[in-house]
Formats: sequence, structure tokens, C-alpha cells
Amino acid sequence: MGAPACSGIDAGVEYPDDLPAIDRYLLTPENGPEAPLALGEFKIGPETCSGVDTHPVTQKLSPEDLSRFLAAQGAGSITPKLARSNLYWFDFPARDKSFVRLRLAVLEDAKHATQDLHDAVLQHGPGWWGVRRSNLAVLAPKASLREAMAFAIKYKLVCWGVFTYAANDDAYVVPGPYAEL
Repeated sequence: MGAPACSGIDAGVEYPDDLPAIDRYLLTPENGPEAPLALGEFKIGPETCSGVDTHPVTQKLSPEDLSRFLAAQGAGSITPKLARSNLYWFDFPARDKSFVRLRLAVLEDAKHATQDLHDAVLQHGPGWWGVRRSNLAVLAPKASLREAMAFAIKYKLVCWGVFTYAANDDAYVVPGPYAEL
């Protein structure tokens, strides 16, 4: 008998099969084409976010802000599930009946959200990634850099927030069209 087919924060994750090829979305730091997929060697090109508002957000956001954004990107009706008072699960369909579970933490401000995401990816280890916008921090399960970028590009998460990826000893922010100080 096999194990139940679900993926998420605490399980081995199988990301969807229909992720886009990402090379055309990547630029070198100097805006050249054919950027290598290595941390510090690429950034997300602005055309990736064509039609998406990438202006920095300073007001507090809620889980519904992320839900509306995802619906506008064609992600369907991914509804947040309350895990505790400031923590929500967003389950994305993956292979067969499995899903990729993203954790959304609602913090008091951008500074705390930045620290939360940084700490979370480092605590979980290499391959964990996430995005942050204003007071919201989204943690995603372990993936190769290519798979994480493809998922974040497919759902325009790289346009919604600042993308962060955990390597061996540090968390790396990948420059892109959305940026906050």
C-alpha cells in the first residue's frame, strides 16, 4: 500500500509537470541574455512581469491580497486555509492528486516579514525558497533552483514579491521587477 499522495511543508514535494522553461525570463546582472542559472549570476527580466503592477507596497496586506493576485494570474481558486492566527496554507495542484503547500505568514510589518522569510528558509535548509511583499512572507517547499524559479514564474510570484532562495549557508535574494528596501 502506498503513502497518501500529498506534498507540502513537511513532505517530499513533487512540483507540477507543467512548469515553464525559464531561460527566456532570465538576464545577466548587466541585462544580457543567456544568463546562467546560478545564484548571483542572473536576475528576472522585466518582461516576465508584463501587465503586473510591480510598484513597492508599503501598506499592510492580508491573505486575501495574495488570493486575489493568484486568481488574476490564472491560478484558479486557491483559497487560504487558516493554520493558526497569523499563518495560512495555500495548496497548489501538482502531480496526480498531490499539491504544493505554501505557508503564508502575516507579520506586523515589512521588517518582520523579511526576517521571518530569511530565518525560515535558512532553518529549513538548502532548496527552500519564498517570496515577501510588505508584511507577508510566503515559504515554499524545497526545490531545485530551476524548479523553484519555474514555479515562481508560472504563478508570477517573482512579480508579486521579493524572491529568496536558501543555499548551503546563506539566503539569496534574486533581483527582479518587484523590489522593496
